[in-house]
Amino acid sequence: MSRTPTTKAAKAVKRRRRHQSAKDGDAAQDPRAARAAGRGESAAPAERPEPAVAGASLDPGSRPADPASGSAPAPRGGQALPEAPAQDPAVEAVRIAEAAQAAFDGLYTRNAPALLRQVELLTGSMPLARHAVHRAFDLAWQRWPEVAVDPDPAGWIRAEAHHHALAPWQQLLPWFRTPPRERSPFQRLPRGTRHAVLLHDGLGLSLRRTAAESLATTSMTRRRIVRGREVLGEAAAVRLGDLLDEQPQPEFPAAMVRELSEQWLRIRTVGAVGATLLIALVTAVGLVFGPLSDRVAADRHPAGQRTSAPAP
Repeated sequence: MSRTPTTKAAKAVKRRRRHQSAKDGDAAQDPRAARAAGRGESAAPAERPEPAVAGASLDPGSRPADPASGSAPAPRGGQALPEAPAQDPAVEAVRIAEAAQAAFDGLYTRNAPALLRQVELLTGSMPLARHAVHRAFDLAWQRWPEVAVDPDPAGWIRAEAHHHALAPWQQLLPWFRTPPRERSPFQRLPRGTRHAVLLHDGLGLSLRRTAAESLATTSMTRRRIVRGREVLGEAAAVRLGDLLDEQPQPEFPAAMVRELSEQWLRIRTVGAVGATLLIALVTAVGLVFGPLSDRVAADRHPAGQRTSAPAP
């Protein structure tokens, strides 16, 4: 059976309608294709979006971090991330100075009253005790880095105060001298015996520690303690403990001790520099004018000339 022209025309219309409906469906799915179809242009294939990296920033101006390098993504515009501000050296120096002052003040407050009483018992003179304790803490502040790391800073200061107060030349000063009639039986003992008995029986230090602080051997320290107990009696330790409980207050506060120490250190430094310059000046003057005076003397008295007047 042959096809008629009417049947062929109907089939062609149906194919055009199916093609047009397929084009309309693609245009509805892709807006760019619809716009292109409306203008009579061919639509470009849609670009696939790149897969996002985990942890990457959505900011188009930023670069994703490299997982292998572990580096953080650089901010937009190529600017570096702000670093943590470094500690200011001036602020750090102030903090260290304040910590040192607080440690020294605490050491002075805890130990100065007891140390005053110890030196007074050793010497019988409160002015000498105040002078020795003040000098010990003055020296401790000047050498504070050394004293701060010492295993026993209180023992360091105690040794300085005791040895300075027991120096023989201290009794030669009239304002530190104690009249013999005002001395107690403990103060009439020899200096080494007094020191050993005070450290061992009064403060309860061991025999080895007592020998180290009194700068004596262990055997000599033991003999001094035995001799002192024989003179004072067996109850000497109890009496010394009762006397040491009475602690006078220091004359100056800790802040004033530090201030006076720094002032005296500046004065001594200026004095040492001035003395050095004076010695250098005197030496230079001697080197310059010494040969000149020799030349003047040689010109006045030439060689072979008689310097004495002839006899009449």
